Amino acid sequence: MPSKGRRRAERNAKRAVVVVDTETTGLGHMDRYGPRPDGVVQVGYAYRDARGRVEQWSQTCNPGPEYLAGGRALTALAINGISPQAILGAPSAREVAKVLHRRLGEVEEKMGHPLVLRSYNRAFDEPFLRADPWRVPSDWWGSCIMVQAANHLNGPGGRWLKLEHALDRLGLRWPAGAAHTAAVDAHAALLVHEALGGSW
Repeated sequence: MPSKGRRRAERNAKRAVVVVDTETTGLGHMDRYGPRPDGVVQVGYAYRDARGRVEQWSQTCNPGPEYLAGGRALTALAINGISPQAILGAPSAREVAKVLHRRLGEVEEKMGHPLVLRSYNRAFDEPFLRADPWRVPSDWWGSCIMVQAANHLNGPGGRWLKLEHALDRLGLRWPAGAAHTAAVDAHAALLVHEALGGSW
């Protein structure tokens, strides 16, 4: 009978890991002053293909003018560097949600295995992507990379780490591109995922 570790490795080998990331108009359900309505303004992913190359994709989108009204999103946009003009000129979130689902289907077909989605901060990203118009099912998701990194680097229940700190402590270099760009952050999180053994 195969060992537990071997069975786990075989199971993991039958899933194609895609790391996703979102940029938003604010902290939404995680805002320290209480949940507030926020929307996704950019979504992206990264995965390693069968040839060993990291493939990235991201798209800026417009969740609706109400999410930008009164300057309510300016703090978040100052962090991710996406301008209100870029958002207002982008396709609607509903359109980009359809593109995301189509592209994930194409990745799954290309990889030849069912997908499992990972995120550096699943508690943040999943609720945004579970909501309308994204409707990414919860059962598509694997465990949180940040929790895994904190447990590995700081011990069980250890303090959570910013993505750049996790890379640094694992001896990894930030991938080409600016932080707080969805595809680049997803790529960085993918590197952490792989350094921690690639389980999902």
